[in-house]
Amino acid sequence: MSSLDAPAARHRGRRRRRRWGEGGSSIARWDVEMLGWAVCAVGVAAVGAHAAPLLFPVETAAAGAQGIIWTAMAAPVALAFARSRPRGLLRFRVIDLVYGVVFGILLRLVQGAVAGIGGDAAPWPSTFSTDGGLPPAFALDAIAGSLVTPTIEESLFRAVVLVSTFAVLRRRAGGVAAGIAAMAVSTALFVAAHELTAPRGPSDLAALTLLGVVAGAFTIGTGRIWPAVAVHVVFNASGFALVAAGTLLA
Repeated sequence: MSSLDAPAARHRGRRRRRRWGEGGSSIARWDVEMLGWAVCAVGVAAVGAHAAPLLFPVETAAAGAQGIIWTAMAAPVALAFARSRPRGLLRFRVIDLVYGVVFGILLRLVQGAVAGIGGDAAPWPSTFSTDGGLPPAFALDAIAGSLVTPTIEESLFRAVVLVSTFAVLRRRAGGVAAGIAAMAVSTALFVAAHELTAPRGPSDLAALTLLGVVAGAFTIGTGRIWPAVAVHVVFNASGFALVAAGTLLA
């Protein structure tokens, strides 16, 4: 064999590394236990959100509740990635941003359409204002709600919950059934978490369900978490933009 043939031979002899959607060791420890920790995190977040007014002064209760929710949800994410990193899950492609813009705005439009069912136009959302302007903390809330919250929530629900459910069911039910079940479980827990921490109206619940389904489909379909994060970021950011416009135009 010539020296030029050696690299090709080594390449042919090297086993292809399987991505997490094909099973393998990279998701072996994302199991029922990890799924249990994720469910516990949702419970802690819900209890913390309702206990925050008792634990913090009135002026910091909302920030305290958000901090508890973020911490509770981030804990199982940190534990899961300390165990292993599902191969390909954190890979980023520029197309992920395109997915985010298109589907994030589309979901916001769908929410508006659902809210307007019944004949009356959906009212513009707004926030409390004494002088017709935005509250001083609105910009910080918008940045945190548009960037931090989607990243933490998608890391929990579309990474830990979805991948763990898929890993548990794949060998028993096959990849397709496991993928559908993982999307359903992650979406159900995602919606339940929002409803438990702060009750939502019908249009909000419908939008959250669609967001969960779309984000789950992107994660299963691409094998990457960033399309789901991008969709969630644009969805939340567009919501804050509507609140700002509704407040300033009121």
